[in-house]
Amino acid sequence: ITSVPAAAVLRAAREFAHTAEKTRGRCMIVMGAGTNHWFHSDTIYRSFLTLLLLTGCQGVNGGGWAHYVGQEKVRPYAGWQQLQTAADWVRPSRQMAGTPYWYLHTDQWRYESYRADALAAATGRGLFAGRHTADLVAQSARLGWMPSAPAFAANPLTLGERVRAAGSDPGEWIAGQLHRGRLHFAFEDPDDPANWPRVLTVWRSNLIGSSAKGNEYFLRHLLGADDNASAEEAPPDARPRDVAWREEAPRGKLDLLLALDFRMTSTTLMADLVLPAATWYEKHDLSSTDMHPYVHAFSPAIVPPWQARTDFEIFHGLAERFSELARGRLDTRHDLVATALQHDTPGETAQPGGTVPDWRTAGPPVPGHNLPVFTLVERDYTAVAAKLASLGPLAEEAGMAVKGVTVYPRAEARWLAERCGTARPEPVRGRPLLDTDVKLCEAILALSGTTNGRLAAEGLTRLAERCGPGGGLAALGESVAERRVVFSDTQARPVQVGASFEWSGKEGPERRYAPFTINTEHRKPWHTLTGRQHFYLDHDWMAELGEQLPVYRPPLDLAALEHHPAADASRDGHAVTVRYVTPHSKWSIHSEYQENLLMQTLARGGPVIWLSVQDAERIAAADNDWIEAVNPNGVVVARAVVSHRMPPGTVFMYHVQERLVNVPKSEATGRRGGVHNALTKLLIKPTHLIGGYGQLSFAPNYYGPTGNQRDAVTVIRRRSQNVEY
Repeated sequence: ITSVPAAAVLRAAREFAHTAEKTRGRCMIVMGAGTNHWFHSDTIYRSFLTLLLLTGCQGVNGGGWAHYVGQEKVRPYAGWQQLQTAADWVRPSRQMAGTPYWYLHTDQWRYESYRADALAAATGRGLFAGRHTADLVAQSARLGWMPSAPAFAANPLTLGERVRAAGSDPGEWIAGQLHRGRLHFAFEDPDDPANWPRVLTVWRSNLIGSSAKGNEYFLRHLLGADDNASAEEAPPDARPRDVAWREEAPRGKLDLLLALDFRMTSTTLMADLVLPAATWYEKHDLSSTDMHPYVHAFSPAIVPPWQARTDFEIFHGLAERFSELARGRLDTRHDLVATALQHDTPGETAQPGGTVPDWRTAGPPVPGHNLPVFTLVERDYTAVAAKLASLGPLAEEAGMAVKGVTVYPRAEARWLAERCGTARPEPVRGRPLLDTDVKLCEAILALSGTTNGRLAAEGLTRLAERCGPGGGLAALGESVAERRVVFSDTQARPVQVGASFEWSGKEGPERRYAPFTINTEHRKPWHTLTGRQHFYLDHDWMAELGEQLPVYRPPLDLAALEHHPAADASRDGHAVTVRYVTPHSKWSIHSEYQENLLMQTLARGGPVIWLSVQDAERIAAADNDWIEAVNPNGVVVARAVVSHRMPPGTVFMYHVQERLVNVPKSEATGRRGGVHNALTKLLIKPTHLIGGYGQLSFAPNYYGPTGNQRDAVTVIRRRSQNVEY
């Protein structure tokens, strides 16, 4: 690891502060996806933010924190949130954080041989002593910090019917069952066949071969396919204490993998069924991010060819068939839904003082306090298609809550009914009809403050009532109240969005979005426990790692932590151990289309690994030689790109080089070499699991464990240049 001299750190900090003083806070740190892909991503983030806060740069146009990739969000948020979770018809939705879900369901936890207290501070109280990270994931679900799917080792429909038959409050009934040991969380026994994921639909994504960190474990345990992993399972003395260990790890948990895609990716190659989807140029859709101040339309240049259909048509078709099959089988059922203690709800103050009140050892289980919140949701499975194609009444009746602010789109519902027509069949008769992709886009725009000034003004007025009249929030609402964006506007040109209660940034024709400018300029409290900017975090788990304040944490030394035997050295004795990093590609981000001739030319016709001149000399490899990277998680076979720009001891394999074109068999395993994520494995840092405590509370796509992969280490050797496919 290359160290940075203390003098250089001091100089950078002082120059940054001096510039901030001269420009009145116009110093910016632009961070990319790389920062949140390290195990210690939270301390990296907090270090950036601390420098910005101490110099008064946060909440200033031209200053602050600019996250350029990796955290894209939907600008017309309120409308998208309502429709994507069906919150207009039923509430709450069932949600899950991806990292702990895959960590358990692909059995990557079984190959983690170090204990959760390996990184504990000397000042810690031993909270993680003798425990495995999987134990902490299970505790997080048990306390309602992070969601779990499935929640319990029982069918939620069966539980719902039992709660309803008992006539009890759902939370009280579940708490009683847990207290008496009659019910258990599914995360406490993830390898029980009753808790396996059985059907997976992958839409607009390339899970296998792209997003799946620990790709070989996905192949082995989720799909039951061949893999190149050689990691040994944790020995008996390093296994979980609270999570059940089954002697034989499951292989092939899924019964069905369904993919919707127009590309032949690794996921579609592995899928049981592939539904041919329309491309971006064959459908109507909306596009927006928090990085750009516009909302864009996709408009079809041609109709989808042959059997291809738009995503909207595919899901509506599936819903119609599902609704038909539900008659006489599912009909109307009651579903028990467990919801984590979420940010901007009363749940974020459920566990004051940062103390961990695990009901197993300290008091009874109390829903919404040291348990998730439980709700009985009525689902008419025969009406899924009808409800999908119409706007439900809950948005008007119960309102739309975004970041603690609730607005009521009654006028918008009437407008949508006039513009889009109304549904005829029961039980959706008279509701606004959303039976085409254009109508759905229209509804998203109409129900969002960023594209509908009336709703923005209503939300900002609600904020003004709570924050006081001196901040000018009501006046900010009045300034955008007349703005209105409809779908045809976005087809004509990219349309700038407006300031809204949904976001922290003030924006308009004269300025661009900068986060937290509404907080600094209009006296809106930060969404923290105190309403102020925080440096010190007093949660028990933060103290256990000694990270109450942001501190420097180097990359993990996985070879020392996991005590893995050295990977297979080259047959001629030349091998080098390096840190393996997977940055975003020079020519793409999430797809490369390597079968395209131009891309094959740019990328040398197949997968490549960039390494330094010094490391190449150590393994006697020349530029464009075939090399092989091996660690316990898998194998990669690629050509060497030898570059003076690479530092010794670190190699790059750019993100998403698909295992589709020119990938030879490995000498180490005899099977085809893997993709960029073949050498990675999911690692969960305990502090990422904290919940129910102010800003440290779960929110979808905002707060939860990161899928880090940047701490990986591998052995690389030059392989025989006679490759076989």
